[in-house]
Amino acid sequence: MPTTTSSTASLAERAVLAVRELIHDGGLLPGQPIRQLALAEQLGMSRVPLREALKNLQADGLVTASPTGGFEVTRLSADELGQFYLMRRLLESELLRRVEAVPESELELLAGLNARMAEMVDQPSRELRSLNREFHFRIFGLAAGLGHVVAEVSRLWDRTVPYRAVYSSERSARALIVAEHDALIAALGDRDVERLVEVMDGHRAASERDVVHVLTRPGPVLG
Repeated sequence: MPTTTSSTASLAERAVLAVRELIHDGGLLPGQPIRQLALAEQLGMSRVPLREALKNLQADGLVTASPTGGFEVTRLSADELGQFYLMRRLLESELLRRVEAVPESELELLAGLNARMAEMVDQPSRELRSLNREFHFRIFGLAAGLGHVVAEVSRLWDRTVPYRAVYSSERSARALIVAEHDALIAALGDRDVERLVEVMDGHRAASERDVVHVLTRPGPVLG
């Protein structure tokens, strides 16, 4: 039976999620060529929806067209990474400054998320990264009426996930992340916006320093 347009679109959407997950988890590394035939077999689909998915991911900046006509995972330079972090700092700081009174129930939810992260500090995992993202974006979402700004911050986070994973690969970094999350929750509870921004700036800068160091040292990136 021939594949319908709707089923191809559905498979392409599934492929987008799967390839994005592989990039985020380090299954596909920055600069790595994407072997479409092997990847299509791995995902249990033909190359047609996979290629459509790769075009979508190219539009998102996660993959890049290669000189051979295929695709490779986008590789960032230290300068490009610095620009992403600059945009994050400007947008995230504005979101934090728009946060008003935070309900006690939301503070408890954030504390619960961070407690779950603390339980996983001895071992990096996909769930730990997912909890970290949920923690941050619950805070960003407290800035009412700025959904487009939050969406842009989300896009910037997606572009740097493979590099940020380098930072969280060390236990000491994961423990620091949990401690800094506690400080963010305390600042929210005290309604201290300037301290909230200051803690978040330090939290973000620690990650940036580590990944820029990886990008500028000799040898293969994330290899």
